[in-house]
Amino acid sequence: MDELYVERAAIALFEEMLAVDPDARESWIEKRSEGRPALRARLIAMRDADRVASLRTGGASESLEQEADPERIGAYRIVERIGRGGMGSVYRGERETGDFAHVAAIKVIKPGLMSEALVERFQRERQTLAQLTHPNIAQLYDGGATDAGSPYIVMEYVDGLPLLQFAEERNLSRKARLALFLDICSAVAFAHRNLVVHRDLTPSNVLVTKSGTVKLIDFGIAKPADDQEAPVDAVSIGSLSLTPGFAAPERMTSARVSTAADIYSLGMVLQRLVSPKPNDVELRAIIGRATALDPSKRYLTVDALRADIDAWQSKHPVAAMRAGGGYRLAKYVARHRPTAIAVSLILLALISALTVALIANARTERALAEAERRFQQTRGIAKAMLFDAYDEVSKAPGSTAARVMLARQGLTYLDALAADPDAPLDVKLEAGRGFKRLATVIGGGQGSQLGKLADAETLLDRAEKILAPIAAHSSGNRDVVIAYADLLLERSGTNLYNNNAPEKARALAIEAQRLAKSFATQTPETARIYATAIQAEGDSHGWSDDYAGALPIYQKGAAFLNGLPPRIANTADVLSPRSAILRLLGEAHHKLKHAEEARRALDAAVAINQRLVASAPEDPRLLRKLAISEWYRAVVHRTNKRDEAARQSVASAAQHAAILAGRDPRDAGSLSLYAAIIDLQSQILADHKSFADSYAKGDQVLAIHERLIALGGNAVGPRRARATALMTTGANHYNGRDYAGACKLWRMAKASYLEMERSGQLTGSDRAGWGKNAMSFTRDSCDGGAPRAGVGPEV
Repeated sequence: MDELYVERAAIALFEEMLAVDPDARESWIEKRSEGRPALRARLIAMRDADRVASLRTGGASESLEQEADPERIGAYRIVERIGRGGMGSVYRGERETGDFAHVAAIKVIKPGLMSEALVERFQRERQTLAQLTHPNIAQLYDGGATDAGSPYIVMEYVDGLPLLQFAEERNLSRKARLALFLDICSAVAFAHRNLVVHRDLTPSNVLVTKSGTVKLIDFGIAKPADDQEAPVDAVSIGSLSLTPGFAAPERMTSARVSTAADIYSLGMVLQRLVSPKPNDVELRAIIGRATALDPSKRYLTVDALRADIDAWQSKHPVAAMRAGGGYRLAKYVARHRPTAIAVSLILLALISALTVALIANARTERALAEAERRFQQTRGIAKAMLFDAYDEVSKAPGSTAARVMLARQGLTYLDALAADPDAPLDVKLEAGRGFKRLATVIGGGQGSQLGKLADAETLLDRAEKILAPIAAHSSGNRDVVIAYADLLLERSGTNLYNNNAPEKARALAIEAQRLAKSFATQTPETARIYATAIQAEGDSHGWSDDYAGALPIYQKGAAFLNGLPPRIANTADVLSPRSAILRLLGEAHHKLKHAEEARRALDAAVAINQRLVASAPEDPRLLRKLAISEWYRAVVHRTNKRDEAARQSVASAAQHAAILAGRDPRDAGSLSLYAAIIDLQSQILADHKSFADSYAKGDQVLAIHERLIALGGNAVGPRRARATALMTTGANHYNGRDYAGACKLWRMAKASYLEMERSGQLTGSDRAGWGKNAMSFTRDSCDGGAPRAGVGPEV
């Protein structure tokens, strides 16, 4: 019997068992699990766990013990007992101390239940949980110990109904139920960003007020991870927070806990709250991914779960479906029926036009004239697909595959037309631009793309063969010159980010500037090309850690943009490079120790990107730029010890990057960005000594880089990014005193840098930077004996 079957069968039987008298449960289990020892063991574990999981704020079951109710606890007069369970009791108390009065729920743990170490742990965690201020989380007010030595906590008193009861009594629609669930997700995501795991997410631990406000309760025993030194048979804080049927399977067998346990419980709550119908394939896939038995197969974050629910409700592709291009195309058609019908008609017209044109070529002069008309019609349709429809689709989330389809279909016809030696100049121009556009979405630049870097290089070569000759003889044609400059910029980016060749990238960027300069102030598009060429030149210096050389170049770009007329300067085409240059200015100032200048530049970049996203919240290109600027602002905050600001900025960046990655799992550009952001999160977690969570984030980063290397083939860019991630993740392990883990990662990085050196792909800055560190860290900390402290990094 496989593990998945056992788990599902046990959960179903457990709910039946709850209706059986406790004294008869032993024989009931024996009968229902006869011949199935694995199922019997699982049911017994769930029964035993249920015996200690009985304390609930405002809803504990009655026990047979009749201990006397206290008259007062701390500053609170006890009004009534509102719950009692095996672990203790919950009271409604009124504060009457003269300064102010309010009602609270007071949870008292039974005397002697927990060891002194766990009582001390319980008290430490109260302080952390008091900082969880969120509209959907019941606030922790106070805590202490009674005269009898019983620990207690004082919580916000919530006058509401449990989640499922509220939904049934109000006869809520599915949409209203999902709105409540998304509020629950908001509260859990907030707790996770503050490094707190709830551990016991159940419908009874979610109360809903009369006004419909969700309140998540029982955070009093939440925490990031269990003490590893606690004995297995001791009553732990973790054992107080385990509800079979909602607790993740790993909770039954392991003391370790992560945010994945809460995501499992959220999936179970969603299933009970919404009750998927047989035809709810996507919703069942979402629940299935959230409740996967293997924690690594669940959603990485609560925000990723929320993004999938949002996608399902808005008819966008659901990441949990793991479906192919046909599914994504069907979702696009469902959202944009008029556009889809128009594209279908275009394709039919295109086929018809080509057929007629071929027949007409064999006829009279009148037929030749008709063929020319059809030629122009075919060209117009192909151009509409490759440029107009492509640009509109690019604004839609999760559209990478659709953009590839449109570009390929349009190029099928344009390339054939351009192959004619007598083809008009503008047809060749369109074909060249089309190959460049297809290369970008296949594996070029840093935007949304499939990560197939070698294929992208081949397509750029095709574009070069078309555009270079016509650009050489068309110096006065603005469209031709700007198209060729744009191609050089794309090649500059691939040489920098994919091939680790900054000198070649710089030469291409300078040539693009030269070509575009005379047209730079004429249109938003020409201004964008020229500003981006300046930025690319600066990037080539920054890539080699020459920020003194990069700074004046970025300042030149900022000055150019500031001098543009308002009709051009305030367009989205120009605001995007303005935000990019401001972000890079901030990076250069930061590297040169100009802290205040760095902060101002990065705040300005984030503000521009927030404005752009507000104007088009579904546009993935704008959301990506916002995530990048927030990420680097977090880097600067962290370096300058602004810990809370760093944590907030990187959390927002991670949320936006997770949305992008969740909407389009094939988008290598979004995966690469998400890896960089959660790599920074892992370092911030290590700063705060949350090493277990830091290591988990590091594992996610490295898994993503392995996937990107597989997509990119032999390109050095993904391998260089993985080597850097191995170094930073190793440093996190080192700072957490996991020296063996650190050395394993550093040796892997060292091997990667040596491989790049042998293939001639290592730059001078690599040798002086992380590449040098890989050699020194392994030599000083790892080689010649056991790993040791005192010689590694503190990053």
